Amino acid sequence: MTSRLVALLAMALAACADFQRGPSAVLDDAGVEPTPSDGGATSFAIAVEPVLIDTCLSCHRVGGVAAGTSLVLSGEAGADFAQVSALVDLATPSASRLLSKAAGQGHGGGAVLAPGSPDYQALLQWVTDGAHP
Repeated sequence: MTSRLVALLAMALAACADFQRGPSAVLDDAGVEPTPSDGGATSFAIAVEPVLIDTCLSCHRVGGVAAGTSLVLSGEAGADFAQVSALVDLATPSASRLLSKAAGQGHGGGAVLAPGSPDYQALLQWVTDGAHP
């Protein structure tokens, strides 16, 4: 929990320091796909890894109940980036397997992130920004 709090504080401070970036993109009521932000790319280690650790790591780890799936996390950002990158669709970010599984589509663990939740939006923004490390 502490690492997630540190990551959220880092994101908040980064957003405060760069007023050119504007607000984070979210899907509007019509479900329109956000466009890439004008600011720097969203960081996997800061915005995505904490969500994965809090939401996915308990099952998607070596020895976990989901260890036999295409997503096996280590809790180390470099290794996890390689695993997660295979589950993104840069052409249609909201159709990424990472996001559809998190929302419960074809996911044995059911929905773990609601599409409107801040964590889901963080993953979507990362993919929309180009899924950079």
